[in-house]
Amino acid sequence: MKILVAYDGSKSSENALQLATEHARVFKASLDVITSAERTKTEKDLPLVEEAEKRLWQVEEDCKKQGITCSTHLLIRGFSPGEDTVEFAKENGIDEIVVGIRKESKVGKLVMGSTAQYVILKAPCPVVSVRNK
Repeated sequence: MKILVAYDGSKSSENALQLATEHARVFKASLDVITSAERTKTEKDLPLVEEAEKRLWQVEEDCKKQGITCSTHLLIRGFSPGEDTVEFAKENGIDEIVVGIRKESKVGKLVMGSTAQYVILKAPCPVVSVRNK
């Protein structure tokens, strides 16, 4: 089984990562963790890329300590985070996607967030959404 988690370092993505690692451990699955760098266009964006790489490296190290097979990927393809997540899942035969969602106002609950909504509607596999605790 292959589990994908969309990770950007936010509280909601931390919650998604926590659940994804639990699923990986229970189902003896491998974990792919992606960060989409949609806005990276020039050299002045290099610090953002370096920060994303550090976060991904830390995630990979934490998974290794837990005995979870983990691959991290910084995607710089010009897609939105939702598009990156869905395309990566299609390209890599992902069996489950875990995404974090933020608790929003009543109107925000309808929309849910463009990334999570896109992934839920377009994903080629089941999607688990995790809201902030």
